[in-house]
Amino acid sequence: MNLRGYCNSPTPKLLLYDYLPGGSLDEALHERGEQLDWDSRVNIIIGAAKGLSYLHHDCSPRIIHRDIKSSNILLDGNLEARVSDFGLAKLLEDEESHITTIVAGTFGYLAPEYMQSGRATEKTDVYSFGVLVLEVLSGKRPTDASFIEKGLNVV
Repeated sequence: MNLRGYCNSPTPKLLLYDYLPGGSLDEALHERGEQLDWDSRVNIIIGAAKGLSYLHHDCSPRIIHRDIKSSNILLDGNLEARVSDFGLAKLLEDEESHITTIVAGTFGYLAPEYMQSGRATEKTDVYSFGVLVLEVLSGKRPTDASFIEKGLNVV
């Protein structure tokens, strides 16, 4: 996916990328009723993992996404995954973490230690990615009603 342009004014800040006709992973799994075969699901998981790995290990400074979820994974025409929506992302130097008084992210995907401490690290993104993997494999949202009725969640 190529960066086509950006706007760095005080508000809003925008990144412009190529249009991805596959929509979001959330739409593919839960709204459009697509039957994603096993190979497609594995390929999507691997693509999202590569994107997250790039943010954590290849960017300088490192980027902590803080909102990894199925609606923030976009799909191209070949169902290749792209990590999107960096509205909550934080840049981190070296071994530091981002501490906040307001925990940002989406319920069901947030790591318990992040909710308790407010400390965002690569590990909190990896936890969210793990929830995403369970969602892709099970086809159920982390807050699916069938889990809640039993006092459970996908994790």
